Parts: sequence; C-alpha cells; structure tokens
Amino acid sequence: QLLLLNNVQLTDMLKREMEQNPFLAFDEQDYRAREKTAPKSEAAPTISDDRPQVVALSGTSGAGLSDQTEAVQVDFSAADPTSLTDMSQRADRSALSLTGHLLQQIGEEIRDADRAALAADLVGWLDDDGYLRESDAEICATLHVPEPLLRETLSQCRGLTPAGVFARDLADCLRLQLQAADALSAAHAAVLDNLDLLGKGDIAALAAKAQISEADLPPLLSSIRALDPRPAAAFGEDDHSVATPDIVVLEGDAGWQAYLNEASLPRVLVLERDWEEMATRKMTDKERAFMKANVQSARWLRKATQQRAATLLRVSRAIVAHQQGFFEQGMMALEPMVLREIAEEVELHESTVSRSSAGKLVQTANGVFALKDLFSSAVGGAGDNAKTVSSAAIKARILHLIGAENPRAALSDEALVDMLAEQGIVLARRTIAKYRIALNIPSSAQRRRAAKIADAAKKSVGN
Repeated sequence: QLLLLNNVQLTDMLKREMEQNPFLAFDEQDYRAREKTAPKSEAAPTISDDRPQVVALSGTSGAGLSDQTEAVQVDFSAADPTSLTDMSQRADRSALSLTGHLLQQIGEEIRDADRAALAADLVGWLDDDGYLRESDAEICATLHVPEPLLRETLSQCRGLTPAGVFARDLADCLRLQLQAADALSAAHAAVLDNLDLLGKGDIAALAAKAQISEADLPPLLSSIRALDPRPAAAFGEDDHSVATPDIVVLEGDAGWQAYLNEASLPRVLVLERDWEEMATRKMTDKERAFMKANVQSARWLRKATQQRAATLLRVSRAIVAHQQGFFEQGMMALEPMVLREIAEEVELHESTVSRSSAGKLVQTANGVFALKDLFSSAVGGAGDNAKTVSSAAIKARILHLIGAENPRAALSDEALVDMLAEQGIVLARRTIAKYRIALNIPSSAQRRRAAKIADAAKKSVGN
C-alpha cells in the first residue's frame, strides 16, 4: 500500500497518523513546532525547475540509507500486520484519495490474497476518470497473471465504490452504475449498446436500433444523463491537483540518472527519547500497552517508508537506465520495456515494480511524465530489416508525421505505413489505423474535408 502512494499522498497519510501517534514526527523541527501555541502556516513543498532538490539515498542524506544497500532489511515481526489498514480507516472518507479509498475497500472486501494483490496493482492502472482502458490480454501479458485470475479479480473490483470504477468505456461505466442502483433494465441496456447514436443526437436511429418507441426514450435518457461519466472526478483534487514529481532525472557524466525528490519525500522520525522518558513514569498496564503500541507503530512506519524509498529509487534507476534514448530525444526514442524486464533486473516481483511505478511522476528536462508511461509493449520486428519499436514511440511518430503534413494532401494510413517502413518500422495498415484512432486523429479523408471547409471559411471572411 505504501508503494502505491506517491509522495504527496504518503505525506497526507503520515500527517493523519501523526495526529494519533505522539511518538511520530517528520523531523525534530516539526515536532518542536507542534509544541508551540501559535501554529505556523506551512507552505506546500515545491521543486525548482533549474535546481531541483534531490536525494540519492547516500549515507549522508536525510533518509539515512546506504545507496549501496539498495534494499533495507525491515523486521516486521514486532508490527501488527493490519496496522496500515487500521491507519487508513482512521481517515475520513472525504480526505482519502481515490487510491486510498479503493485500497481500503480492497483490504476489507477481497479476502483472497492473490486477488487482493492483483486488485491493488490494477488500482495503479486506472486513468483520471477511473476507467481501466487496457485490454485483459495486455494486462495479463504485462503483469504476468492468468486470465481466470484477472477476470475473477475484476469481477470484484467492478463492485467497488464509486460505482463505475474499473469500467472499460463510457457505456460500461454507466451500466455498472445502473447495476449498483439495481436499475438496469433491458431498455437501458439496449440504449447503452447504441450510445454512439445518442452522442450524435440521432434519436430516431437510436429508437430503431434499441427497438424502443421514441415516446419511451425520454425517461430512459433522463435516467442515463443523471449518471456520472467520470466516477473518479470527485477524488481528482486529492490525486492530481498537486503535480509534484516523486523522481527527478538529471544528466551526468554516465548519462541520465534518477534521484528521489527530496522536496516532497517525507522523512519519518521516531521520538525515542520521549518514549524513554515516559516509560519511567508511573502508569497503568493499559496506558503502558497503549504507549508501547504507538512507539512500535512509529518504528514500523519509519522502516516501511525507508523501504519504500529504497525500492522506488532502485526501480526508477533501472527504468531510466533502459530509457536513456527517451531522456535524450523524447517519446519517439522510447524503447520497448515491460514490467518483467525491470523486475528481473532488480530481482523484485513484477507486482512490486508495478506498485512502485503506479501514480509516480518523474521530472525530466522535457517536462513531467508519469513513470508508468515509460513502459511500452514491443511492436514491429517483421522482416529482415525491420526493428522492434515501442507502441508509445510509434504513436509519437504518427503524431509527428501527421503534424507535419499538408492538410490539403493528408497522409493516408497506407502512406504512413510506407513512411514508417523507410525508418525500419514494418507495420500493417490496420495497426496504423488502430493507433491513429487511439490518438483521436480523424482519417485522411476527414482531415482533407476539414481543410477544405477551413479554406472556404477563410475565403468567405475575406470576401
């Protein structure tokens, strides 16, 4: 759960825990400041564009870890295994991010360990609207899980709140919400199966396709329009309003290197001297047990956050090492890379790599990117001279070629096939069409038609 949280979410969780635990603080200064009667406003951590504050987990850094160790050996034997779930339950639901809200439900409702672990991974795949856009085949290939396990897990995840999360598209999202309200009728299902006609405003065609009279459509459409097409939007401010990078990538003599962003990385302090002082006082057995539980919880959180930091640095450095071309030349140079490759290199489970990259932002010389976006499946490779390229790089190349075209002589999918083949990327026309549609780029005929309309409009204004 800690790995899934980004630095901002982790800080919020720790703040809530510090309100409950007298032996936990971010650092000595923070603890002493809390003792003062006049509270001081605290500015949100920021990162400078030209001189980012970073930490490499060297022996002299505030995190207190050795960069050579790469993984901190954490003894969880003294910790209550449910302590993190208990902590998340202390927070009011309105204060939780979507990630925290879903993880809390997963911990409460999915008892099977394998399904719960996979469900936690899938949370990191959700987009800003709460949709799971990737196909079952892509998820299984990336996470290396069997399809039956994925189907069983998704069946439970799609019953979580807010209703509509884990939907694959808009119609699926609205269908899940109607199911949750026990209001999905055959008529509703027929309308949702032809949602594209509703989007076009073609009510007559919608009624004919759905085999419903036009007179019966208004109440159905009214109930559908009352649904929420973006079930994750209510949580958006917690998750995305603060675009603070978790990782900073800088160029050095040995190429591009990843560092943890010290400006947003919380540092946990256990107030051991306070515990030692209080332990000498007279108190009841119940009070002593309460104090001991709190100090053990504080120690566990300190070790767990250190383990999280070490793992995040280890994974991000392996990712950056694989994607040197991307940091040098941009998205068109992104190399094919899947979770399994990084997991084998850093000797961690694929699910650990998935959690480490989910929801994390990386600041580069060319802007801020999602760490997960640096993973991409391999495409191409057919033929003697063909080379394998990442699907994200192909999309970037298609965008570049179409962006540079003459709109009055728009490039057809066949032309794009030929141009990419000249670059050594051999793809079928239907593959190019699939990527073009995914990028919301109209066909060449539609682009030419739009250019003619624009020209006609300019002439009309000129006249």
